[in-house]
Amino acid sequence: MKRLLAAALLLTLALSLAACGGGHGTDPVTLGAVLVEKAEALPDMTTVSSESRDAAGAELFPYLSDMDYSLVAGFYLSYSTSGSAEEIALIRVKDPRDLAEARASLERHLNSRSNLFRTYDPVQNAMVEAAHIAVSGDTAALFICKNAGELEREFKAALG
Repeated sequence: MKRLLAAALLLTLALSLAACGGGHGTDPVTLGAVLVEKAEALPDMTTVSSESRDAAGAELFPYLSDMDYSLVAGFYLSYSTSGSAEEIALIRVKDPRDLAEARASLERHLNSRSNLFRTYDPVQNAMVEAAHIAVSGDTAALFICKNAGELEREFKAALG
């Protein structure tokens, strides 16, 4: 049932993107939620975003990225509540010329996570080492989960 609902949400998202002429302007929160549903064997996850009502999203963005928040149109971050490595994150930039900076900031974040897990949990570090970073349109994404490659393909398909 969960996969059927996720597939229906992804189809709805894809149709709305087609109606809008592609991936530009895609809501990272909606797409992030769809991708989390498609991720395999996630633990309990905590989610923050640019739409968080309690302002925690903007306050937690520096955990994910060191880029200037004024360049960000929206973001989504879902991370393991228990402290394991799993994370799914999307950063949508206001200007596509800043997409390279968003990707570079995710690479730095991934490197930091690898350094952390290498020290105290090599099993978790293996998942971090197998992570995927992808860019499409005006959005950069990070996938640290068992089926990161599959989520990267879903992300690129959703954004055209």
